[in-house]
Amino acid sequence: MASASGGSSGIGTETARVLALRGASVELAVRNTEAGEAAKAAIVKAIEGKIGAEAGRSAPVGERVSVMALDLASLKSVRAFAADYLRLNRPLHVLVNNAGVMLCPFMLTADGYENQFGTNHVGHFLLTNLLLPKLKETAQQEAAETRIVLVSSMGHKLAYPGGHSV
Repeated sequence: MASASGGSSGIGTETARVLALRGASVELAVRNTEAGEAAKAAIVKAIEGKIGAEAGRSAPVGERVSVMALDLASLKSVRAFAADYLRLNRPLHVLVNNAGVMLCPFMLTADGYENQFGTNHVGHFLLTNLLLPKLKETAQQEAAETRIVLVSSMGHKLAYPGGHSV
């Protein structure tokens, strides 16, 4: 099982598509669940029937790709996502921290962080820490390695000139 934040567009959707193509079950962790469902449908359409017997999995690709709400700009949402995921009692082999915002106007998150920093760093930090016990448990129970993948960009070069003090 893999979870990819920002799975409703761009690199997140492509990551989820390739993981599903290779036979993985994938959770699209998205801020907008309607966009997440559209991404899921596109992933299913793109790979259905293109892999032999669904890469040996018994469940069709449409059952292996799912969508859950996650707004990384809200620590309350991050906690709720992690609690909901853990309640499902599924293994977690790969956590892809991909979602992010950039070049957005200055604003603060509900938790008081600058939006880009809060979303791209603080939200993923909390998410990783909340799901780390599940990653460790999965590795131990399955005698297999698990992964945390951090996706980044060169967006830091476009930061506010001179910084910002609050």
